[in-house]
Amino acid sequence: LVDAGLFTVLPLAPFTGDPCLITALVERWRPETSTFHMPFAEVTITLEDVATLTSLAIDGDAVVIDIPDQDWRDMCLRRLGRAPTELGGGAIRNAWLRETFDQLPLSASPKTTEQFARAYALSLLGGVLFPDRYGGLVHLQYLLLVDDWRRAGRFA
Repeated sequence: LVDAGLFTVLPLAPFTGDPCLITALVERWRPETSTFHMPFAEVTITLEDVATLTSLAIDGDAVVIDIPDQDWRDMCLRRLGRAPTELGGGAIRNAWLRETFDQLPLSASPKTTEQFARAYALSLLGGVLFPDRYGGLVHLQYLLLVDDWRRAGRFA
């Protein structure tokens, strides 16, 4: 996770926000302008704000995911060592990731350790950084980002 630049995201995972503040922000959000309409001014979130809140790099390689026609089940098997029974549209349940990869066996091989790390990174990417609109689903395209940990660490 350190090599991939995702270690700084760990403190965000158990995020518990202030419900009143979140409700107030949602009420003031204007999707047509991507700004918050506050009583004192119109404000927006900048890339620097994201960097400050997440400690993620904002300078580096652009994240571009080329998704050729994929056999998503095969992708899961190759990169995670297992695949869920339900795979809809290239997305899996984040709960499946957490249940399946909850505890790394003490006698885990380097390959198994890598698979568990990939599953954890996938859960962070899909559940914390890029959550789906409906909650709970993680698109497998993010697995392509953590194929090479060092390369992943160069992404902005």
